Amino acid sequence: MIKIVHIITGLNSGGAENMLYKLLKYSDKTSYNHEVVSLMGGGIYGGKISNLGVKVHCLNISKTTFLSSLIKTKKICKDADIIDTWLYHADIVGFIVAKIILRKKLIWNIRHSNLNKDANKSTTLKIIKFNSFLSRYVDCITYNSNEALKNHLKIGYSNKNSKVIPNGFELDKFKFNPEARAIIRQEFGFKDSTKVIITVGRWNIQKDYYTLLKAISELKELKIEFKLIMVGTNLDHKNHELVNLIKTLNLEDKIILLGRRDDIPELLSAADVYISSSLGESFSNAIGEAMACELPCIVTDVGDSKSIVGDTGKVVAAKDYKNMCNELFNFLNNNHSLFRNNNGRQRVIANYDIKQISKIFEKNFKEVVDECYFESR
Repeated sequence: MIKIVHIITGLNSGGAENMLYKLLKYSDKTSYNHEVVSLMGGGIYGGKISNLGVKVHCLNISKTTFLSSLIKTKKICKDADIIDTWLYHADIVGFIVAKIILRKKLIWNIRHSNLNKDANKSTTLKIIKFNSFLSRYVDCITYNSNEALKNHLKIGYSNKNSKVIPNGFELDKFKFNPEARAIIRQEFGFKDSTKVIITVGRWNIQKDYYTLLKAISELKELKIEFKLIMVGTNLDHKNHELVNLIKTLNLEDKIILLGRRDDIPELLSAADVYISSSLGESFSNAIGEAMACELPCIVTDVGDSKSIVGDTGKVVAAKDYKNMCNELFNFLNNNHSLFRNNNGRQRVIANYDIKQISKIFEKNFKEVVDECYFESR
């Protein structure tokens, strides 16, 4: 049995955390033994991962506890065959433990593609650049999109043992549910004629909700009856910056802020179109989940979003709120287009089924252990 210790920056809501949880859920437990180290707390996913029977260690690391946290991580990892890290801070900690202290096999998981200065904190970019120097000593680096691979190679990441493994989706969970559609729409008081747009994500500069709300403001002027549901961490009335933006654009009657929810498949079933306004994505979980629920998607041309939707959705340039509005108008003004997007679901089934993606991860784990990558060293 191959033992893998996953080190992740934290376990709150996010694409990396979500993907790690799904990987552990669908892993072959007769062949792979997993443990998880969170540099921070248990967050949203800590309990869920523990419920899978996977041991979770929360370090709640700080400047004063950094050294003791390294010692604790060393003890957790001493019998591991692979140390598998998720997100940039965890990559550094994993490197220290795996390569400097224990001499273990190390895999980095890169889940980020937009490395522009205006879309990232300066400290994040410094860490990314520092990691680029370390990358030549990492046994394997996996990326969840081709765009992420391309952009990291540009800034100096080693391409020696790189692999793209896309995100996977739970197709038995994310599927169109007509009963849930009726219940949710009745709950919110939507008329049969009300067109419902939905976006799912967290409050983050990369999501560019300013552009989305500008598009919605333009759409409102076109006299179509619609609502926009915004779902995700900090997309709620406690977020004063978001609330003030909605008021400034006079959109109080068009926007429903739900914050973080656990009934995403039901909410997607209640909607008619999914919108992603991101400045940067690597591989969007939210777009794949929307497609699995047979929603047509309008997305910005960032990361691998264009290749995810293929010919089943519409693509506009990042920050182009006018074209975003036009695509929304064209879709919502055409009643024939309100049928579900079965082609989108079939595309997810063919390319991004979590059961198949998990097997790709496991094949990679086995190759790293068997040193298939390292014959040329």
